[in-house]
Amino acid sequence: MKKYFYFLLVNFLIVSFAHAQVKVTGKVHSADHLPLPLATAYLMKANSAVVLKAVVTNEYGEYQFTDVGPGNYLVEAKMVGYTSNRSSSFAIDKSDYSPAVIELIADNRKLEEVTVEGKRPMVESKPGKLILNVENSPLAAGNNALDIVQRAPGVSLDNNNNLQLMGQSGVAVTIDGRQTYMSGEQLLSFLKSTDGNQIKSVEVITTRSAKDDAEGAVGTINIVLKKNRMEGFNGTFNLTAGSGEKFKGNSSLSLNYKKNNTTLFGSYAYSDEKSYRKLYIDRVIQNDGKKKYFNQKSILDEDERNHSYRFGVEQKTSSRNTLTLQFNGSNNTEYNDNDSRTNIGTTVSAYDTILSSSSSFKELFDRYSANLNNEFKIDSNGRKLTVDLDWSKFRSNKRVTYRNEYFDAGMKPVSPLENERSGMPIGIDIYVAKFDYEHPLSKKSKLEMGGKYSNVKSDNDLLFEMLQKDSLQNSSWINDTTRTNHFVYKEQIVAGYLDYNTSIGKWSLKAGVRGEYTMSDGNSLTKSKRVKRDYFQLFPNANLTYSLNENHILSIGYTRKVTRPNYRQLNPFDYYIDKLTFERGNPYLNPQFSNEFTLNYTLLQRYNVTLGVNDVKDAIVESMGQDSVRDKTWVVRENLGRNLTSYLNLNIPITVLKIWSMNNNITGIYFDFDGMISGIPIKRKSFLLQANSMHNLKLSKSLTANVNLRYFSPFKYSVYDLEGRWDMEVGATKTFKDQRSSLKLAVSDLFNTGNQNLVTTFGQFDSQIRQRQDRRVIRLTYSYKFGNLKNNYRKKDTSNEEKERAQ
Repeated sequence: MKKYFYFLLVNFLIVSFAHAQVKVTGKVHSADHLPLPLATAYLMKANSAVVLKAVVTNEYGEYQFTDVGPGNYLVEAKMVGYTSNRSSSFAIDKSDYSPAVIELIADNRKLEEVTVEGKRPMVESKPGKLILNVENSPLAAGNNALDIVQRAPGVSLDNNNNLQLMGQSGVAVTIDGRQTYMSGEQLLSFLKSTDGNQIKSVEVITTRSAKDDAEGAVGTINIVLKKNRMEGFNGTFNLTAGSGEKFKGNSSLSLNYKKNNTTLFGSYAYSDEKSYRKLYIDRVIQNDGKKKYFNQKSILDEDERNHSYRFGVEQKTSSRNTLTLQFNGSNNTEYNDNDSRTNIGTTVSAYDTILSSSSSFKELFDRYSANLNNEFKIDSNGRKLTVDLDWSKFRSNKRVTYRNEYFDAGMKPVSPLENERSGMPIGIDIYVAKFDYEHPLSKKSKLEMGGKYSNVKSDNDLLFEMLQKDSLQNSSWINDTTRTNHFVYKEQIVAGYLDYNTSIGKWSLKAGVRGEYTMSDGNSLTKSKRVKRDYFQLFPNANLTYSLNENHILSIGYTRKVTRPNYRQLNPFDYYIDKLTFERGNPYLNPQFSNEFTLNYTLLQRYNVTLGVNDVKDAIVESMGQDSVRDKTWVVRENLGRNLTSYLNLNIPITVLKIWSMNNNITGIYFDFDGMISGIPIKRKSFLLQANSMHNLKLSKSLTANVNLRYFSPFKYSVYDLEGRWDMEVGATKTFKDQRSSLKLAVSDLFNTGNQNLVTTFGQFDSQIRQRQDRRVIRLTYSYKFGNLKNNYRKKDTSNEEKERAQ
């Protein structure tokens, strides 16, 4: 088999060199020298004006024609809202050629007379990334960011509701390229509080350059917010009402005003999401050969209310300099009531003890961030300097009351009532500064370099108290010193990078290296445990691409990445889920490093195949512990071994009929773990299949429908055996004659089949978890666009990269 592979590879390379032809590349700008993305460029014969090829410009207004044979040509550019224009004619022999920049002049008369509706495909494939476009989709209307992100190709949630990519944990989440610096519960709260109506697309990125942060062992999920491109004053209003087990509703308003070189933008959203969940847990604990059975049923009522807002200004201070300042904020309040009953006995069918538990918590979560971005184009040759300053502040305060009481089988109390309460204020402050410099070396090569400094401080102060009575039966709250803890974590990262891009004929290379020096200090003031670290690591990467022509593109890449433990995982105290179950922090947890190799093939600019191998050493793995005397079970994360993951991702768009298009994304993942879990040597192999099929039906000019099918096969993850599951979503959009208002109807998990259940039968651990979540929800969304809707301006995206691992 290997001989055939090498034979095909050699023949492929020979054919590649034998068919080298030249490229024609250029740019399309507006009259004020702004790049025009999504303009159409046509390669034409100079003497007959016959169109030979057509391409769409990228976000920088650039186009490229490959495999151009000898002859005389010209390039014509067109875009809605602009008058067309052509380049001068030019001759092609054996060298690549770049015509002068084609400038298009705005045609206001056409904008007033013509209404054009352009739609991107549901899933786009680009080198190193897959893009889920959700703008105007009924499946996104009324949902939050967490609901939408789960629909992206290769994305899923694990048993603890942590995001996974290609079946692996350690995913970096960014908003418009800026890190969120959150994980676990904080990230979930943030994503659930982000209005889905403000999201344009979700990018699943499996490759990266040295410019990107090394954080994120698997890849990056980038949420792209909508950018208004309209001239003058305009805005959009959305109102959603939903019903599942309980009511869900949200509304949002976005405003934009542009005049000359100034753009003002802002948005506000409010959501009130009530949900209902049932949880069933069966456990068996052995002590001296005797088994004790636990049968637990919990009912959780949740109510989340969130205010989120965003505003800013973009000022073009000169023809070469653009300054953007924006502020983001959200205020989230979550209420959660949990009532559970646990039957305890020496056999499955008979029990002699009942634990009745209830908890009620209120959590306030506030997030504020500000970003200043300045982009300066040094000259017309492409030299550019970008400076970003970021500030973020997170404040969270969770107050919980607990009530536990034991009864016998006849419901007579057998122990005193236990009343407990806790308060955990968390403060996280993040300061980031970075700069990026681009320097073209020639028409086909470019050098990028930059630096970054981040400073993070997290202060977690948990107070746990018990209600006790004195000899006179007077009640008072006293500190439970075994569960109270004050933990302060500080982290500074200094980074620098160098990236080199070049192309020779049909080959292009992007290679670079990033260096990061990390200084961390985790200090448990209560337990007098302090762990300080400082280390320097290099993160090289390279990506080699071969374009046989625009229909056949092959690339191979390598990158080194890191996943640093988040602050909660490092905090050496116990987070109680209930009286008998908790999560334990590990202050000695080390970062995990991974090496990833990818092979990508794009066919006909539509179909995409990605093969990846990710090798992780000192993998951060979820392990378990158990106290058979006190009947307690806990979860802890440790560096336990080597995890080798291989995946194959296929993205297959199909046009079935003129009115029916579909996109199929299939991911096969093979896990190979070799290490220790709970002190037991283990070699565990497993296979996971993820499949997502999205269907878009254009039933009429004003009516479209969407159907989304997802499937996850059974698989083994860490100590868990997860059952297979599937779900189906349907939606429809009706656009009214005024082209300003629309109505969207969507139903998620139509057959209520998407609940995740799991089993643990590993060593001394024997448990089964089943749940029924409030997943089947019907939503009705009304949208209205007001103001000027002329599409003749594209506001610049002030991308940066910050804020990822807060807890």
